[in-house]
Amino acid sequence: MSMDDLSYLQALMGGAAEETGGAAGGVWVVDLDGAVDLDGAVDLDAAADDAMLRLIGKARVVADALGSYVYLLACGSPAQDAGDRAIHAGADKVLLASGVPALPDLTAFFRERGPQVVLFPRTRFGRILGPGLAQALSGGLCGYAADLAVDPMTQRVLAHQPVLDDAARRIVAITAAPAVVVVDTGTLPAAFNEPWRSGSTEDTGLAWPAAPAYPAAELPVAPLTVGNAPVIVAAGLGLRDEAGFALAGKLAEALGGVVAGDTGALDMGWITEDQLIGLTGHSVAPKLYLALGIDGDTSQFMATQDAGLIIAVQPDPAAPFVPVADYNIIADPVAFAKALSHLLAQY
Repeated sequence: MSMDDLSYLQALMGGAAEETGGAAGGVWVVDLDGAVDLDGAVDLDAAADDAMLRLIGKARVVADALGSYVYLLACGSPAQDAGDRAIHAGADKVLLASGVPALPDLTAFFRERGPQVVLFPRTRFGRILGPGLAQALSGGLCGYAADLAVDPMTQRVLAHQPVLDDAARRIVAITAAPAVVVVDTGTLPAAFNEPWRSGSTEDTGLAWPAAPAYPAAELPVAPLTVGNAPVIVAAGLGLRDEAGFALAGKLAEALGGVVAGDTGALDMGWITEDQLIGLTGHSVAPKLYLALGIDGDTSQFMATQDAGLIIAVQPDPAAPFVPVADYNIIADPVAFAKALSHLLAQY
């Protein structure tokens, strides 16, 4: 048995193995948010902490299959003793760095070390830097994996990708090195917690600048139309006159929507063609379609079939809209509009 075999066996048993080639090769986990923290020095929640520990545990499994070591690069503002839990979760060595690296920083860091595998959590930083690092190092990439394994024959990393809303998974073999994988930590098994494991923590002395904070962009709010409004109050001839139609507009405003109508309302001049609902106008899909004084016809049915909820208010229990609407209120639409407007005004 060679010294390399003895070194690997010692690491597998939880001892502090001597690295034959320094921090080179190996399976690396990149914590870009400083999430692995023992004493709460980093203000991150327990869920983020557990996510990184799960990823370290998966790295341990992969490294064991490859006969390699697990390294954690803890960026951000990790505490000096941040490595303890990482080591108990499976890391052999924890390297501490302050700040958040940009892609050129990470590229230079890993180019010196020649990693076999680099794992990123599926966070905002991970989704950005993972693919960039793979390209910069001419490595292989899986941008979304739910699990990892190693082919025992070829020693290639196998990424398990969810398909059909995780009803099935396909296996992607990463042939180029390093294998860079962005992992959904929420799908990984529970983290290891093995206090008997030993390892080392090293301050790299690297001080990358903090990630810039960008102010939230103030985007212009698009005006509501029948095409994007969550609520449409549609008027028909059952509202009788302009005063009745005005009640529909008042309701639409109170409900945070827009007023529209059928061909009868268009003929009366209450609405324009931009507000016409029907096969000769617009097909709509609001969350709520409130039809006031509309008997209903094929044109209305076809144009509103994608609405989330249809409520029809008109006095005829035999009207065509009755079997189509989700709810029917058999009443005078003018009286209903007045009563509902009065109630909404109280809130």
